[in-house]
Amino acid sequence: MALFPEVRDLWPHRVTWEAYSSQNAYGETTYASGITYPARVEMRSRLIAGSGGVESAARGRIFLYSTGIPTVRDRITLPSGFSPTQPPILDVNPVYDDRGLDHVVVYFGGWP
Repeated sequence: MALFPEVRDLWPHRVTWEAYSSQNAYGETTYASGITYPARVEMRSRLIAGSGGVESAARGRIFLYSTGIPTVRDRITLPSGFSPTQPPILDVNPVYDDRGLDHVVVYFGGWP
């Protein structure tokens, strides 16, 4: 999934995605190795209907140029300059076109 030079400017950031792996008896979560993807991070508060239809206040959203779809149990790391750097994922919306998955919109909260 290579980026065409014409659209490379639409994805100015790099976001690391670590898929949820497991949780031990003490509640400590482990994640798979992180993979870094091109992305666009937008910091703007908005109300969303998150997982289970519960209304939540999202701190921002990420347009993630990815071949996979994160879940709310996964961990994301935003580039430097964004706070918090590892916000909780509130909701994930894959965007498809005629070729299949185009990108994923990830809504995140303000505090882990």
